[in-house]
Amino acid sequence: MTREHEEAIALARDRLTPDRDVVAMVVIGSVARGEAQERSDVDVVIVLTEDAARKRAARSELSFRPDDLGTRIHVGGGFVDEGFLRDVADRGPEPSRFAFLNARLVFSRSPAIAGVLERIPVYQEAERVQKMMSFVSQLPVHLSYLELGEYSRNAWLLAQTAVELVLFGGRLILAHNRILFPNRKQFMGVLATAPEKPEGLMDMADALMMAPSIAKAKRFHDAVMGFRDWPKAPEGSWARFQIDRETNWRGGRAALADS
Repeated sequence: MTREHEEAIALARDRLTPDRDVVAMVVIGSVARGEAQERSDVDVVIVLTEDAARKRAARSELSFRPDDLGTRIHVGGGFVDEGFLRDVADRGPEPSRFAFLNARLVFSRSPAIAGVLERIPVYQEAERVQKMMSFVSQLPVHLSYLELGEYSRNAWLLAQTAVELVLFGGRLILAHNRILFPNRKQFMGVLATAPEKPEGLMDMADALMMAPSIAKAKRFHDAVMGFRDWPKAPEGSWARFQIDRETNWRGGRAALADS
């Protein structure tokens, strides 16, 4: 974190603290994780009182994006209430949890927020085996669709299934290592840090996505599937695929890719 980042955080804090509707200010993102570049934005979460958050939501005022702080560093983020943080800690999907990794609490009027923030970026062990079954089930299905894409010369299907193979193969490896899935922007970087993964995984993934083919897809698929004796869905891969991708909406569950 540079001095300019610290100054930008201080300016935002000074802007927010006089407002009694503001309960807390939290810095997240690359600055909080220690990955920021010199001109990286400062990403923040502004916690409001429930009443203030409800009124802002009714006006569709969901973002904090001041342009008059007097700094070259952009500061921006979203407004939430304390209940949102508790919901993420209790049942949030992995990308929402990852967002709060190493979160920095700049100030807080609620003594409970610090404890809630500690509970958010935690890998959910209770979900691990079922998720791994789902990720394993995705791989042979997408491989078959990729084969169809090549045989039928369907460029979109070929490209889309290549990405899906990497996504779910990568998510399986992250789950094996008990690493939170970040989001699409940081996914490959985080996957590269996983200590236990097939040799050459990142090169195979890049090659598959840059020029999809059956041969490259099988190489990636076999490397991941053969890496461990993975847990298998008792109902079979195609049935689990249907449950996770085609009928999940009936139960109100998040899409598997975003879970």
